[in-house]
Amino acid sequence: MSSAPEESALLFPDEIRSSGVRADPTEIAGLRVVTRRWLAKLPLDEDRRQDILLASYEALANAVEHAYAPDDAHGTLDYEATFLPHEGEVLVRVSDHGSWHEAVDSDARRSRGHGLTLIRNLASDVHVSAGPEGTVIEMRWALDDSEKAEGDELSSHDAG
Repeated sequence: MSSAPEESALLFPDEIRSSGVRADPTEIAGLRVVTRRWLAKLPLDEDRRQDILLASYEALANAVEHAYAPDDAHGTLDYEATFLPHEGEVLVRVSDHGSWHEAVDSDARRSRGHGLTLIRNLASDVHVSAGPEGTVIEMRWALDDSEKAEGDELSSHDAG
């Protein structure tokens, strides 16, 4: 049995890193909890926190739903979230190691299918790279001036 994402995710003040997460709804729910806690510690506007949380979870859900067959117990994904105050952004990357397929449940297909559109509307910049080794979605949020100033102040306290 794998450890829960809350326990296995490496959590630092400026980043989250979790590799080899089982592509399962329960596992990504744990990453959502970790991400929410991490975002709460960052000097971000609450709306931005919610945008990052929603887009990140949608990218994770897409990896679970579309990268692997439903009976694939070995599918995994990698998740990184990084706060970059000097660059003025937050970066989130979700990588899977599968290959794209449509959702199996026809009800899911009718009510879903807008994940990338939602992600693109929530993030400042989105890059999707799909290939035979899997798909990587990289999302960036540009910080506004007040978030940059608070982030620089936060990182200068960490250095001393």
